[in-house]
Amino acid sequence: MRTPNGAAISSGFFGADDVKTEVRNRLTMSKGVVSAKMTPKTAERYAWVWIAPLGDDTFRVSTVEVPRDLIDNDVSFYEPDIERTRVATVASVQEAEEVVRSLGVDPDELAPPWHNGFPL
Repeated sequence: MRTPNGAAISSGFFGADDVKTEVRNRLTMSKGVVSAKMTPKTAERYAWVWIAPLGDDTFRVSTVEVPRDLIDNDVSFYEPDIERTRVATVASVQEAEEVVRSLGVDPDELAPPWHNGFPL
């Protein structure tokens, strides 16, 4: 990938792209969650992978699945409706990126949750 003036930009999670810098800063500086949509286990659900910074400077990578009908019909849902799978706890953002990729999700899709419909 290149800038309009022809300079090379890394297309990876840690590239010069402002959006990816925003994601990295959100995780490391403001300690906020990032997420991306992913393929659910069944067609009746929506799924996301998310990375949450933990208090000890590690990061939890998890998946969240919610029944489609609850989200599509704007129905309130609670813990019993949510399927969470804790995938890994890692020591760095780079390791979190590797875990996200292993789940079949492009780390470049990671964003603050309100950008991808993550159920807050």
